[in-house]
Amino acid sequence: MDEVKTMNLINDQWLPIREKKGGERIIRISELGGDTGKSLLEVLPPRADFKGAIYQLLIGILQTAFAPKDSREWKKYWRNPPSQAELEQAFKRIEPAFNLNAENGTPAFMQDLDLPYEKKDVPVGKILIEAPGENTVKNNIDHFIKRNFVNCISSYWAAVAIFTLQINGPPSGGGHKAGLRGSGQLTTLLVPQGEGRIASLWERVWINVLTKEEIAELNGNHSLADLENIFPWMIKTRTSEKPGMETYPVHTNPLQMYWPMPRRIRLHWQQTAMRCGLTGQQSSVQVYNYHTKPRGTKYEGNWVHPLSPYMYETGETPNPIKLKHGGVGYRHWLGLAIAEPLGTDKRIASAKIVDVYRARFLKSFFQDDSFYPQIWAFGYEMEKESAVCWHEAIMPIFNLEGDALADLQDYAQKMVSAATDVLQTLKLALKNAWFKEPKDERKKKQEQRNFNSKSIFIDANFWSATEAEFYRLLAELAELTEKNDEDGVKKLLSVWAVELKQSARTLFDQYALSSLNEDGDYKQVIKAKHGKGGLEHYLNGSKALKDLAA
Repeated sequence: MDEVKTMNLINDQWLPIREKKGGERIIRISELGGDTGKSLLEVLPPRADFKGAIYQLLIGILQTAFAPKDSREWKKYWRNPPSQAELEQAFKRIEPAFNLNAENGTPAFMQDLDLPYEKKDVPVGKILIEAPGENTVKNNIDHFIKRNFVNCISSYWAAVAIFTLQINGPPSGGGHKAGLRGSGQLTTLLVPQGEGRIASLWERVWINVLTKEEIAELNGNHSLADLENIFPWMIKTRTSEKPGMETYPVHTNPLQMYWPMPRRIRLHWQQTAMRCGLTGQQSSVQVYNYHTKPRGTKYEGNWVHPLSPYMYETGETPNPIKLKHGGVGYRHWLGLAIAEPLGTDKRIASAKIVDVYRARFLKSFFQDDSFYPQIWAFGYEMEKESAVCWHEAIMPIFNLEGDALADLQDYAQKMVSAATDVLQTLKLALKNAWFKEPKDERKKKQEQRNFNSKSIFIDANFWSATEAEFYRLLAELAELTEKNDEDGVKKLLSVWAVELKQSARTLFDQYALSSLNEDGDYKQVIKAKHGKGGLEHYLNGSKALKDLAA
């Protein structure tokens, strides 16, 4: 490796920021604090997944090096950010963990401590989650995202790329492990906002930081406080060649949840003036390739990451919510913002950071600021080892408590149940409009597969068409619930029923005679909409729609 100056994510000036006044600048992470930090608005990464990763990087750094002692101290720094000097002093302890290009055998950020080079270079573009896998390249079917689509990445963005890979944790076959939250997990962060004020970058990060008292509630071995038990690349990797070598919460400090390292990778650094393949900007240090080895850390057991919602089922370890077909939208709001019961022994619970916000709200931390936060939900939808899509959404949180919050939870559940029922009714009607019922069982299965591939568009359009009205009505319901206005609530739920019916009719008309209708039988379409057992028949008899007014 060529002689390269040691770079450090904490000490160096590398992070592009947009200022509140509209300008752009490059900062050190410590510049989040003090008067300078108040003028900073947003990070400016070259990719959407990097934005989510940078926020988790900043949150993790503050959580590890500058966690407030208790709620009182958290509130103090919310209202008056620490100075740059305070942050620099706090970061000194963890700086060695953030060297980027140290020699093999010494710690380097998110890289295996001592990974022997086996004369097999991997192009750096493969470190990006959407890069085609080995089988895709081998079979020459990388039609949409080509192999080697990024040939070099500049130094700091290479560090962000490897961090993005490690925290999202997609497996890549051959023993390369998934991450601590599995693969394709949903991350939910809080986004502060308020009437007549623009939140600073400090506030956007700090609102997602827990106190030491709150961290003490997380699973993990709190007695393992050394850096090596927080940053796994500081010591020899806990590998997983054999059963019984898994890493459970008891083996590490809980803060390792912010810094998981399932993949064994060592980047190759070169000092050469080139344009970064991601940003197009000139840089003096590049990464063209890396080497890797399978059987890295295999995280198992009762890990509950504070920035992700989880499925809880009696007798099972908590399971992080994964992004599925259709992405994330209002049908997920209940589980992400409060909690969603799925039966007597199963429920989805919002991320710990969302629950902590509610506790802070009850203690009047934000009322002086006319504070109305939102949830930023994002992540990769994965199919086996392949990235299907990056999804993200912004959702509201309502400042309710007690019975008012429980009532809103009930109304939201009814609204989503009604929407789900109407969508299924719409899809059944379109299936009847598009296909004649085959008698042959094999043809029936083929018809169903054909319809399933087409119905992807129906699902997406239905949820998209009804989303704005859902959130508008939900906000009004939150106000009426607080006033205990039952008549007003019934009227709004009736408005939602009308919205769902109208959206179903509009989408039926849009799709029924579209190019997706292979038979094009107009009589069949009329029957599917107005005949017995057709769309109108089901909409008028829907129990879920009737329950809205009950």
